[in-house]
Amino acid sequence: MGIMEGKIALVAGNLGKLKNDKFILDLGGYIAKYLADEGANVIVIDLEEGITKSCVKHLGHTKIKAKTCDLLKDRAYETKNFEEDGRVKTDVIWTDSPAHTLIKEIIDEYGKLDALVTNFDYYEKEKILDITEESYAKMRELNVIPVFHLLAAVREQFSAQTKTTGSFAKVVILTNMVGKAGLNMAAVYSAFKASMIGLTKNTAREFGRFASVNAVAMAPLGGKSMQGPKERAKKVFALITSTAMGNLSIMPEHITPLVGFLCSDGAAAITGQTISIDGGLWLKLEQ
Repeated sequence: MGIMEGKIALVAGNLGKLKNDKFILDLGGYIAKYLADEGANVIVIDLEEGITKSCVKHLGHTKIKAKTCDLLKDRAYETKNFEEDGRVKTDVIWTDSPAHTLIKEIIDEYGKLDALVTNFDYYEKEKILDITEESYAKMRELNVIPVFHLLAAVREQFSAQTKTTGSFAKVVILTNMVGKAGLNMAAVYSAFKASMIGLTKNTAREFGRFASVNAVAMAPLGGKSMQGPKERAKKVFALITSTAMGNLSIMPEHITPLVGFLCSDGAAAITGQTISIDGGLWLKLEQ
């Protein structure tokens, strides 16, 4: 029996990409497969419907199912005042929120949601003096906005589950080591990856009665090309691999077991943490 047996998990973002009509699995897809192999029913979504469906087809796993959701759409809402304990309070009622609709569809089908994994990652290389409002807005939109929409959508559901069944949900937010260390030519990207660390701590406090919230900060994955001149790329690769663990290229299989554990009941007492998977890179950067 796997550590996610009987659980329902939603994995969002970075499932893979289509290249020359061939689907190439990325970290989100590997995470979905790991959770399904450990017994969970897994729902996957990405920013493009074609990517989501291609991922499910590529994996061919009976426990993995695709859903569609426009996670970049602005939410619409209205407010309603009510009186409680002699004070006037305000409720926000979402009249058009794709993420809320997605969570409702999952609950209608499965009856619950035990874990949410977010893994949105978009990078543009720019000097800080060359950053435009357009590039800033694009990186914010593709790295941050979907995470906020999903967290807002699961909050009340996770709270209700705890009140009715005593269950404790899990949230895992994937981020990058540059959120801790910074990266030359990547000021905005580093800032948004750092924001995921702050968001993890804040959400862990807000969700504390009904869910644990943790982040995983990764070094660059092995096998991915590095941008920039070849000599600079060689220096970056040398920095990553010349660590205490020595010449270890970080791969999805180094990351999925930790994500799976943080989604499981075994991690109930871990919250508000950002755990690095970097082959010792952070140790080297601290020197």
